[in-house]
Amino acid sequence: MFIIPVGDRVNWKRPPIITLLLILVNCYVFFALQGKDAQHEQQAGKYYFSSELPDWELPRYASYLEQQGRSDEFKKFNALLLKKNGMALPIMVHDTKFMLALQSEKIITPTAPEYTNWKTQHVHYMEQRSFTSRYIFEVDNPSLLKAFTSAFLHGGFDHLLGNMVVLFLVGFLVESMVGKIVFTLGYCISALVAAYSFGLLNAEVSQTLLGASGAIAGVMGMYTVIFGSRKIDFFYSLGFYFDYVRAPAIMLLPLWLGNELYQFFSANGSHVAYMAHFGGLLCGALIASLYRWQRPNQIKQQHQEAEKDEMDGAAFQRGMNYLGQMEFKKALSIFTELQAKHPKDVNLAKLVYRAAKADPASQEYHRAALRLLSLRAMDETTSHQTYTIFQEYLRCAKPSHRLGSDLVSKLAQRFASTGYVDDAEKLTAVLQRATPPHQELPTVLLALARGYYREQRKDQFNATLQRLIRQFPHSEEAQAANKILQMS
Repeated sequence: MFIIPVGDRVNWKRPPIITLLLILVNCYVFFALQGKDAQHEQQAGKYYFSSELPDWELPRYASYLEQQGRSDEFKKFNALLLKKNGMALPIMVHDTKFMLALQSEKIITPTAPEYTNWKTQHVHYMEQRSFTSRYIFEVDNPSLLKAFTSAFLHGGFDHLLGNMVVLFLVGFLVESMVGKIVFTLGYCISALVAAYSFGLLNAEVSQTLLGASGAIAGVMGMYTVIFGSRKIDFFYSLGFYFDYVRAPAIMLLPLWLGNELYQFFSANGSHVAYMAHFGGLLCGALIASLYRWQRPNQIKQQHQEAEKDEMDGAAFQRGMNYLGQMEFKKALSIFTELQAKHPKDVNLAKLVYRAAKADPASQEYHRAALRLLSLRAMDETTSHQTYTIFQEYLRCAKPSHRLGSDLVSKLAQRFASTGYVDDAEKLTAVLQRATPPHQELPTVLLALARGYYREQRKDQFNATLQRLIRQFPHSEEAQAANKILQMS
């Protein structure tokens, strides 16, 4: 069974920095550090068999097997020793109980005559081993450091990809609700709890653990409690059947926990760390419960804002449907209401204009057009859209356009600086006919002259500057025009 929340979008104005950073760290560890594992193991193996370590350690491991009563393993290993087969080394190093005893100096004790040389060579060999072998969590030799580092190791690209996809889908939702610090603590603590949960229930066998899934399970546990009774869209898969369902987020917690327990008891011989997932889920749920207990008002406010966004999203979709069906009045009503809630949303302003354009004599159309034309130009695309709307408004507005002198001044300056000099010239002429002259006219004339200069229209450039000096001799713009003429 596979269940994952879907539907919510990342708010890139407040990006999930910790989630993205965790994904980058996991990828870096896998590709840059674990990617050289085979090469390191090969180099370590060469060193091992070129040293005296095989003479000191391998026979002792054979004796260890015999003393443990592992007769079948002893016979097979002894046969490899007699043939001087290199496979004897990986068999020994994967026996974590023996390696723990060896590194604890219980196999080759300080009183042994070869101890000093063995210690030096053994440390050198271990330092040359693969990154994974040095930082993987071992049930027989648990440590906080390896419980943490193992959460950034992966057994293959598919393992990494699956974990990172789930981390992104759930991580950005939780991080946006609890903040960076709580999210980071929850992730790290869940990684430790997951490792020790795995070790506690696999104490009788020598096993290792790697992968971010325990920590990610903690994030999933946090998700179910933080979102609580709020209804969320989920994708689920049962074998070949899959579908979407909308249900309270908290319902996922018992489903996820039950699935991990079922898989643990039924999937004999599986390499999936189900109890690490189980421990991570419980840990994450507990951390989120404490967070909710400490900050109930904050959680309530965030849910209310999210519900408003969902309602606005549904209304937006209805408006788009009405536009597609050419029911412009209904679309206009919805988009106008949304615009009142989100007055800075440029896309909504464009949709209001688009819906109002069906009735070019209406107050709504004039208001929508003037609103868009008054926007500040942010980039080349926005400037081009402004020009297009300007042309359309002049052509369609009934009974005529309602461009005020302040807006004409602003548009003339914008068009002069963005390559629409002919239109800027026409707008400047409108301002020149006004009585008294518009206060921004000197600025408009200087902008128009610069527009001519960019298009290498020298005669018009000089004439506009001279007109500026003649009409407004005491203005700052006239002084600037004098300097420009002297330089040219």
